[in-house]
Amino acid sequence: MSNDGGGTGAQSRSVGGRYRLIERIGSGGMGTVWRAYDDLVQRDVAVKQPRVPGDPEDESHRRAAHRLYREARAAARVDHPAAVTIHDVVVEPERQPDARDGRIDRHRPVGRDGLNAIDAALDGLPWIVMELVRGESLHEVLRRGPLDPREAARIGLAVLGALRAAHAVGIVHRDVKPANVLLGPQQRVVLTDFGIAHVQGEESLTAGGESVGSLEFVAPERASGRIAGPASDLWSLGVLLYAAVEGASPFRRTTPQATHAAILAAEPPEPKQAGPLGPLIARLLVRDPYLRPDAEEVAAALAETAGPAAAEAPEGAQEPEHVQELAEDPATPRPEEAAEPPEAGPAERQDPEPPKRPSLLRPAPIALLGALLTGGIGAVTHLGDASSAETAETVETWTPHRDPDLAAVLHLPRHYRELDRTGSATDQPRTVLYGDEQGGTVQVRLLLWDRAPGSPMDQLRNAPVVRGDTRYTRTSVQGHEAALADTTYHLGEDTRRVMRMMIRTDDDRMYELRVDMPKGTPGEKEGTSVFQGARDRIGIAEG
Repeated sequence: MSNDGGGTGAQSRSVGGRYRLIERIGSGGMGTVWRAYDDLVQRDVAVKQPRVPGDPEDESHRRAAHRLYREARAAARVDHPAAVTIHDVVVEPERQPDARDGRIDRHRPVGRDGLNAIDAALDGLPWIVMELVRGESLHEVLRRGPLDPREAARIGLAVLGALRAAHAVGIVHRDVKPANVLLGPQQRVVLTDFGIAHVQGEESLTAGGESVGSLEFVAPERASGRIAGPASDLWSLGVLLYAAVEGASPFRRTTPQATHAAILAAEPPEPKQAGPLGPLIARLLVRDPYLRPDAEEVAAALAETAGPAAAEAPEGAQEPEHVQELAEDPATPRPEEAAEPPEAGPAERQDPEPPKRPSLLRPAPIALLGALLTGGIGAVTHLGDASSAETAETVETWTPHRDPDLAAVLHLPRHYRELDRTGSATDQPRTVLYGDEQGGTVQVRLLLWDRAPGSPMDQLRNAPVVRGDTRYTRTSVQGHEAALADTTYHLGEDTRRVMRMMIRTDDDRMYELRVDMPKGTPGEKEGTSVFQGARDRIGIAEG
């Protein structure tokens, strides 16, 4: 089969030896959704045929397919009445099989009741098998006019429940928009597309001309190239609520460039029909993700507006009038000419929520984890160079510290120097200490274990550098498992703070970024800035 992104040639095909494709019910920039029939359990299902750009023989294409498979497996763990159920993932060859072996496909079931632990190299694309939700999208409903605040709050509460379930298992949705919210009978609300269509390296415009993503719902931290977390989904929920009561997104403009600029700089107009939802929408659309309300606050506000009738949507069979495609929003301006935000992979659970604090650095582009190291550390590809006047001043203050021993590049303020180095291949972890050689109060460490001693969250919890009040956050960096810890502790009469990020790479190395600072002093402002800047610019070689 050629990689046609889901053309009509796939109709009547059997996927995985059991899912017979019946009809195409929608297509978008990242693939085609089919109505299919599962011959084994005799039920209708939805099957998403992915679209991955490039030649199947290219390394970048194979890596994208592998990432898509991993993310689909992860998304299958999202268990909530308002989250679309993923039954299975089937790996299908992209080219016709060799007639000598008669192979048709390779099938790897990954449903919620038994995720496949085998993560071997793929020889095709993963097709995602989901429940067939028969319903109308919120996008279609809003074409007939806006909703009243109570109904918008009811829908928002269900969407938030699905997002919280996703965040709890390390998934950031990254595409919360009306076209991905389906409304069925019995007041069921279903959020679809849990990150399974977001692949690093994807093109912003497909061969057929369809757009990828919905720029007007993208959080500003993503639009400026920083890591997306649960707070990014809450921003998108705020835009969705605004669109639900006003009929359109507050950031929609006539061109992708104008929409992108509005997300980064324009103040959203005050909603006129939001009623009691107005204050919540305003708080969700704060550009600093640390200043947005947490999920519990949002849930309380939505429940108060929705009233007692907003019980969570029941699980059960849906039989509405027609099937709505699980794909792109046709009314969204195409983002292909706008700055395409790098995908950060699925990410964060707040456990508990991170502390609210002001942003101390203007957004700067991120150095993507997994930068290539070929021919030595000097060949690390740093993908976060300044690209606009807005970020140039900030980027100029950062100096890359290339470290062949740790196979990484750490960006720090220009006055920071290496102060000490410990560890070796037989004395783990390797550690490099940085700081102001004039006696500054902020210390930065980068650590490397050649073999991860555990998961990032387990390592943070089980091997604390100090004892104190700690807030933990599950996250990911460019698809790699990661976690954050923010600890306040006492050292004699002084109060200090240490911020840590732990990353486990695909080849099972583990990196830790650690910044220690005095709390309640100008040094804390410097230290949080250093941590955020170093975190967003880190470059790590692939194994």
